[in-house]
Amino acid sequence: MQPQQSRPISRQLQDTKAFSGASLFFGILASAVCAAIIPALGAGRLATVGGAALSPLLVAMITTRGPGLVRSAGIAALSAVALIITIGGYTLPEAIAGHGSLTGHGSGTFVSTERTPEPTPPSPRPTTYPTPEPPTPAPTTPTPAPTPSGTKVEFPEIRNCREVKVGAAVTCRFGIRNAGSTTVEVATGEIEGDGSNAFTLTDECNGTLEPNSSCVVRLRFRPKAAGAYEASLIIYLQPGVIERRVTITGTATENTYEPIPDPTDTPSPTPSEPEPTVATN
Repeated sequence: MQPQQSRPISRQLQDTKAFSGASLFFGILASAVCAAIIPALGAGRLATVGGAALSPLLVAMITTRGPGLVRSAGIAALSAVALIITIGGYTLPEAIAGHGSLTGHGSGTFVSTERTPEPTPPSPRPTTYPTPEPPTPAPTTPTPAPTPSGTKVEFPEIRNCREVKVGAAVTCRFGIRNAGSTTVEVATGEIEGDGSNAFTLTDECNGTLEPNSSCVVRLRFRPKAAGAYEASLIIYLQPGVIERRVTITGTATENTYEPIPDPTDTPSPTPSEPEPTVATN
């Protein structure tokens, strides 16, 4: 029998079974399975390459035989061939599809194959411009008026007076309350607006308001003509020189009764004087 050292290298490699079809098949299979499982578990690209390289190495150590450096060279060659085939088998379809990794959400199993997105062409500028919608009016519910010191003064934003006949008068009122914990100064200002001539301020709210205290403002609504009236009453708050407005509204209707005419003196009939009679002989 010919000694091991005197046999050709090709014959020694053949005896190790390193390049047999079974060894190559199982080596590539192990490398491909590891390349699929490791990215699916959330590992990075470096761990994927390491798993794809170590798995065929273990398979080659199991499937080959014989001692010496020749077997080691066969194991290394088998592992390298299996790794190259595995990398090519994943990278080529990923590069063609351009959809990233086949086994995870990365940009490629082994190398970056993500395509650069094409620039979006600029959209044409419109030739006509939409008409802006008018702003929605704010709600008319009473809101507290804050001051810089953190106090809160409450009063209504709108006060609607009762409907009256032309020439008649009605009193409408509202309260101003200090809802905070700090003393404030309140001053009732002037009445402004198109309908200000129909309103008269009868009771003002001027002075100091302690916490949880309030005062009452009274106005008289006396219109001179039928229609809807609206004005603004200015209220000044201290500290901070805060100016607030209360909208005052009212409606006047025409009188439906007719005035009773004054009685006039009816001349009494004048009695006729008797005609004189002339005596005749």
